[in-house]
Order: sequence, then C-alpha cells, then structure tokens
Amino acid sequence: MDDPIDALFTEDTIQWVIGLPAYQREPIIELIGKPNSFENVAQLLVTATAANTYRLGAAANTGDRTTFLASVKVEIRAYLCGDQRYKKERDGLFEEKGITRTFLVSAIAVTIGPHLGVAAPELAPVVALILASLGKITVNAWCASTAPAPDPITIPTS
Repeated sequence: MDDPIDALFTEDTIQWVIGLPAYQREPIIELIGKPNSFENVAQLLVTATAANTYRLGAAANTGDRTTFLASVKVEIRAYLCGDQRYKKERDGLFEEKGITRTFLVSAIAVTIGPHLGVAAPELAPVVALILASLGKITVNAWCASTAPAPDPITIPTS
C-alpha cells in the first residue's frame, strides 16, 4: 500500500461508524440495519427535517439539502485525492504516526467544514459514512474512479 491511509480501508467498513460518539453512532447503525447502504444513510442524515432530528448547520440555511451530500463528496475527494487547497492539511495528517479512523474523520470534518458552512461535529457522521461507502478500495483507486469530468471542449464557431 503506497498511501498510509489505505490500511484504514482494509478492515470491516462499519468501523468508520463505530468511532463516532454514541449519539451519532446508534441511529446510524439502526438505519444501516434496515438495510440501507452507507451512502443512503448519509443522504437520510443530510435531508432530515427538524421534525425528527437536528439539521446539519443548526439554524443556518445550508442550501438545497438534496445536493448537500454531493458537495460533501466533492470536498472529501479534494481532500483525499490531493487538491491544492487541502495540501497543507493532508500532508500534515500523513506525517502523523498511527492514524486512526476517528482521527481521519475528525481531521476531514474540521478541514472541509468551513468550505461547506457546517460545523465539524455535525459533519463527522456524513464524512464517516462516505468513507465507509468506499469499501475496501485503496484511496488511489477511488481517486481514479471518481475523477472529476474534464472541462467541456469549446469548438470555435468561426
């Protein structure tokens, strides 16, 4: 494994959720048991209404909640796959010895939260679920398989 983070993806994917605090972990485990995929549960979390749970970002409007998960995925991909805006944080993280899932989830949530307008503790369960949804794939393989679409080619009209 070339990337130190890859070792975290070799075990049971539910371990990403197990590291969350009980108040976040228990509802997620219940939803996964329904059965739902990790990604489906993440979508349920970000589209939930105040009637049954607290919204991400509390009272602040987070925009269209149905597209919020896609925005989180874009930011996680940028973080994990080496986007320049997260280079300092990512490089610092991988200098650490003994990176744990909980530490990685927290580091990503803290780093991307400001870009999404969401507090890290509210974002952490979604980050954990997205990382769990990667399964047992290496980060490099995931980055390659989720590469952003190239810019459209503009054909001159004259």
